[in-house]
Amino acid sequence: MNCNCINRVQEMLREKLGDPNAEMNGMYIFNEETHQMEFRPSITILYYKKKKDGTFNKKRDEMQLSYGYCPFCGKSITASTLQSEK
Repeated sequence: MNCNCINRVQEMLREKLGDPNAEMNGMYIFNEETHQMEFRPSITILYYKKKKDGTFNKKRDEMQLSYGYCPFCGKSITASTLQSEK
């Protein structure tokens, strides 16, 4: 990431909650340009799939949605943007 907001917020959470192991949800994505794994903050979306007849399944599905920008400061998360800003 181009900023250290995730680390700062995670430290604040750990301090506030008193749990040294508290973590934020996220996922690691392989960056093909840098050939490195990058942490991306994410949110979990919970939903019911719609059947062909228009009714919904009883089982709830989930998917992860990651951000392209830091949710705290708005800077781009991708390394390619970091290179173009120099």
